[in-house]
Amino acid sequence: MIYTVTYKRKNDFFKKKLTKVIGDGIMEDSKTPTRYFIQEDNTRIEVPVEGTIFTFSPVRFLLIKQNMEKTQTNI
Repeated sequence: MIYTVTYKRKNDFFKKKLTKVIGDGIMEDSKTPTRYFIQEDNTRIEVPVEGTIFTFSPVRFLLIKQNMEKTQTNI
């Protein structure tokens, strides 16, 4: 599934929008925790977590729910 993510950094005036996102995750091991997003064309975008507000489209919830249901049926 493809979804949209908007984010706003603390000092930014406008929100930024990422479209055609097919996956995301968080890298907590680094000095600065970073959230990454993979777009449909395999572009990877990294955004620092600190001071950032992320908003995910409802499709992402459905994707997570489907993955959880698949995992439960395979047990």
